[in-house]
Amino acid sequence: MNGLGMSDNLFGEQEIKIFLIEDHPIMRRGLVSLLTTEGNVQVIGEADTGEDGLNRLLELPPPDLVILDISLPGINGIEVARKLKKIHPTTKILILSMYDNPIFVHQAIEAGATGYLLKKAMVEELNLAIDAVIRGKTFLSPSITRNLDIALTFEKYTPESLTHREEDVFKLLAKGQSVNQIAETLVLSIYTVYTHLSNIKRKVGIEKTPDLIHFARENPLILGVGDKRVSL
Repeated sequence: MNGLGMSDNLFGEQEIKIFLIEDHPIMRRGLVSLLTTEGNVQVIGEADTGEDGLNRLLELPPPDLVILDISLPGINGIEVARKLKKIHPTTKILILSMYDNPIFVHQAIEAGATGYLLKKAMVEELNLAIDAVIRGKTFLSPSITRNLDIALTFEKYTPESLTHREEDVFKLLAKGQSVNQIAETLVLSIYTVYTHLSNIKRKVGIEKTPDLIHFARENPLILGVGDKRVSL
């Protein structure tokens, strides 16, 4: 076993073909370096955006595994996962993320991923995650599994459930704008903004405005999931 915790032929005798989609070059190079220490792992391709990754995967035989960053330029990783499962249904997907919010985990699994790995724990858990996903099991970073039930609170929420104006209000709320600032930005009355906030709270399942503000600020990806109009 080497110093990074990966061992010879970690995945048995099976040769594993992996494709990487990660927009940070240093992170991507580090992943390639870690993966290629395994004699039976072959990195067959790389991409730095979801669109580029999907286009390249169309030209390749189905890889065994795609390791996919959740936060990408253009379409985000969850949307990429949905599209990828249509292109190569048998390919396993391991999500990489700095976000430990269980809502994102819930949506990633619904999109077809069977692994969700936090970047801060990647070196220690990468081998375990790949091994589990390749064997058809689900892998979640341990810190996520402790809080996954929180996602059920917001299970009824989908980006499509908000109107475009409500999305605009929610996005500005996530950026830290006050009600007065939102009203000024969108050229609305304060009362109209409060009406939109009331509708958002009802749809998201949060009763108090401070809790909604906290939720919006802590979940910068929430409006990007399934909605290309909102960039990350």
